[in-house]
Amino acid sequence: MSRPALEESKYEMIKAHVLDPDNSPLPIEKRELLERVISASKVLDKNPVQKQAVAIHQQKYPDIGRSQAYEDLRLAARLFNTLHTFDYDFWRTWLINDIVRNIVTCRNTRTEKDRRIIAIEHANLLKVIGEKPEELPDPKRTEKHQFYILVQNNNQQVKVDINNLKDLPTAALQELSRAIYSGSEITETDAEEIMKS
Repeated sequence: MSRPALEESKYEMIKAHVLDPDNSPLPIEKRELLERVISASKVLDKNPVQKQAVAIHQQKYPDIGRSQAYEDLRLAARLFNTLHTFDYDFWRTWLINDIVRNIVTCRNTRTEKDRRIIAIEHANLLKVIGEKPEELPDPKRTEKHQFYILVQNNNQQVKVDINNLKDLPTAALQELSRAIYSGSEITETDAEEIMKS
């Protein structure tokens, strides 16, 4: 019969262990694992590079192997969201949905107290979503500007309009490409000199 994982332990058991470790309802192996995972989460907060965090975690717990240290770090990242693994998009969506549910619930009861709560929740919603920008970004902004590629050949700069580049004949594009890359080719003697230096 397999033992249940630490994540499957009831929240109340883990909370009782944290509040009163001397009278913990958790089995001994889960207590040790929980202590290692809490330590691993603290290590991850200070050292987000996993290889370094594993080395530090193994120094704290020399009796565990490298694979167990990696497993402790994975479990810590899953159970204790650190700054590096926190999902802000999920949190923001949850927050908006929670505020909207509160507004709907208060709107259905229609008491004076609930009207004040609705006003507070509208202010909270405005903080989360933010003010509407005065000027929305123009999706056709790139069409209003001209973009150039600066080609430099023999101390001469030539501006080539990107919009006109696609209209050039194939022979002109090949000549332009040859002109750009002709200065970068090196001869065999130049290569030998580079290797000798």
